[in-house]
Amino acid sequence: MSQAKTMPNWKDAFPPRLLIVDDNQGIHREFELVFHEDGTNPELAADAFRLYGAIARPNPVRPVYALDYALSGTEGIEKVTLALVQGRPYQMAFVDIRMPGIDGVETIERIWRLDPRIQMVICTAYADFSQEDLTQRLGFTDKLLVLKKPFDSLEVTQIAMTLTEKWYLARQAALKLEQMELLVAQRTQKVLELQRLGLDPLPETPAASRETSAPARADAKSPDPERPLLLLVEDGTEVCRQIRPALEDEYRFLEAKDGQGGFELARESVPDLVLAKVAAAEPGGFDLCRRLKADELTSHIPVILLATLASESQQITALEAGADDFFANPLNLQLLRARASNLLQARRKANRALNQEGALNPREIASNQLDAQFLRRTIATVEKHMSDFEFDVEALSQKMFMSRRQLFRKLKSVAGCAPNTFVRNLRLKRAAQLLRESQMTVTEITYAVGFSDLKHFRAIFREHFGVLPGEYAAPAGQGSAKPE
Repeated sequence: MSQAKTMPNWKDAFPPRLLIVDDNQGIHREFELVFHEDGTNPELAADAFRLYGAIARPNPVRPVYALDYALSGTEGIEKVTLALVQGRPYQMAFVDIRMPGIDGVETIERIWRLDPRIQMVICTAYADFSQEDLTQRLGFTDKLLVLKKPFDSLEVTQIAMTLTEKWYLARQAALKLEQMELLVAQRTQKVLELQRLGLDPLPETPAASRETSAPARADAKSPDPERPLLLLVEDGTEVCRQIRPALEDEYRFLEAKDGQGGFELARESVPDLVLAKVAAAEPGGFDLCRRLKADELTSHIPVILLATLASESQQITALEAGADDFFANPLNLQLLRARASNLLQARRKANRALNQEGALNPREIASNQLDAQFLRRTIATVEKHMSDFEFDVEALSQKMFMSRRQLFRKLKSVAGCAPNTFVRNLRLKRAAQLLRESQMTVTEITYAVGFSDLKHFRAIFREHFGVLPGEYAAPAGQGSAKPE
C-alpha cells in the first residue's frame, strides 16, 4: 500500500469551521446570509416568474461552512480553546477590530498562541491600525487579510474558499513531511542494524563533495557515510602523509592546507575530528585550535595537534589553546589511532543522556560551556515554537543562523541525533511532562506540543515510551488516567 493511501485526509473534517468574532449581532446575521442563504427576494422572484415564466439558469454548488459566533474577543478565545479540546479546530476566523474589552488585534494575538494555524481576516470600517502597526503587533505573516466594511458577499465567499483550502493544503503537506521524516528514520535504523550484524547494505553513490578519496583499488568500496569525518590541516609534509594510510579504513577525510582554510572548512562541514600540524616556524595550528574552541559551531570538535619536534613548551601551548591531545615526531600511529577513537567514543557516551527519559539538562550533556550554550539556544528555540507543528528543521536552522548541514552535523555530534529527531524528542518529552504534571487532556497536549493528528501522536508516543499517552501517567493497574 502506498504511503499516500494511509495518510488521514483533512477533507474528512468538512465542512470547514469559521468563527465570527464581532460584538454586533447584525454582522452575525450578514455572515449568515452570505454563507447559508442565497439572498433571493421571494417577491421579486414571484413577479419575474409571472412576467417571464420559468427561466433556465445554472445552479452552482454553494460551498458549505459551519459557522460559530462570538460577541467579544474573550468569548472567541474560549471557543477556540474548546474547539482544540474537542479535536475540531477552526480553519479561519473573521475578527472585528473594534470590540469592548480586548480589541481585534489582541484577540488574534491570543488565539494564535493557542492555535497558530488559523487563517485570520480583520474586519474593519476604520483605519484603526496602519500596516506598520499590524506588522509590529502580529509580525509578517501570510495568514492574515484585512476586509473593509461594508463587505461584498462575493468577496467574503472567495476569501473563505481560498483561506480554508490553504489551511487544508498546509495540514496535508506538514503531515506528509512528518511521515516522510519518520520513514527515513526507520529505514536508517534498519541500515544500522544490518551494519551491526555484519551485513553490507547496498552502498549509495556518494554525492560530489570536498571529501578526498583514497587511490582506486579493485576491492575498494564506497565511503561509508556513517564513518567519522576527519579534517586534516597540513601542508603536505612527510609527517602528515603518514596519517592517511593509517586511518583511511576508519574515517572519511577532508583536507586543508593552512589554518584559515581549515577554520572555514571546519565551520562549513563540522567534522568529527580535527588533526592539525604545528611547527616552530608556522604555529598556525595553535591559532586554529583556539578559534575552533571559541566558536559555538565548532567548539565540540576534538582537536589533536601534531608537532614536527618534541618540545615541552609546544605541548604546554597546545593544552593552553584547548587541544584535546598533542603528538610529536616521531609519530606513533597506533597510539594516535587509539587516542582518536577514545575521543569519539567519549562523545558517543555523553550523547546517550539524550536517549534517557526525563528533563534535558545541557550542562550535563555538553562537554564545554559553548556546547551547553548551543543546546540551550536550540532547546529554547524549539520550545518557543512548540505548539507550531509547521516548525520544521528548515525553520530551526534559520532561527539558529546555520545551514541545514551545519545544524545536522553539530546536533549529531553534541546531542547524538539528527535535528528532526531532536525536535520530535523534545516535543515528546514535553508531552510526557504535561501528562504527569497537568490536568490537560491528551487531545489538548497533542496540539500544545505541535502535533496535528491525535492518532499519529499516540502511535509515536507509544513507540518512544512503550505505552499510550493516556496510560503514561496512570497509576499501576488503573488503565488510562487521561481522557482523550
